[in-house]
Amino acid sequence: MKIGILNYNACNLASIYHSIYRIGYDPIIINEKKELKKIDRLIIPGVGAAKSCMDYLRKKELFHEINNFLDFKKPILGICLGLQIFSKKLYEHGESEGFGFIDADVVPFKKQKINIGWSKLIINDSESFNEFSNKSFYFCHSYHLNFINLNERKYCKGIIECGENIPSLIIKKNFIGAQFHPEKSQTNGNKFINKFLNWEPNS
Repeated sequence: MKIGILNYNACNLASIYHSIYRIGYDPIIINEKKELKKIDRLIIPGVGAAKSCMDYLRKKELFHEINNFLDFKKPILGICLGLQIFSKKLYEHGESEGFGFIDADVVPFKKQKINIGWSKLIINDSESFNEFSNKSFYFCHSYHLNFINLNERKYCKGIIECGENIPSLIIKKNFIGAQFHPEKSQTNGNKFINKFLNWEPNS
């Protein structure tokens, strides 16, 4: 199995690379659209600003190829910002259009400026990921998903309580989105990454 880590010129490549390498795989760093065709699973790391990330993906012609990756039913893991860019609109450092795969916008917190540190993940509807319920993961973000279509909430499989309920685990078709950073979450994070690497989407 070939695993790719997307490089969008601002993300945390080293941590996620070493996490996957410790599990027993040698991931490929994806810099060009043609490289996406060589892999079976894609991980999009967190860290960075939404607008500059989307601008970079469009400039490098990666936007269309990642959409194709979704259409081909290949598994994708989006971490933090890597989750948020699959929403419709993002409002960090200006307004930008996301992939639109999740019917949600990305908005700032109402009651605080940033959530940083360890929080317990509350799994509410996912048999395959129940083992991570009430496990602590590392978070670092000042924006979060806000569902536009309430029916879309069915894809939210986990939340954290942070002054408000924050969507923190999204599973939709062949996409998993984690608002937390598994690559910085020690044992629980390594187990989560390994779970993704062995995960088979239902549809």
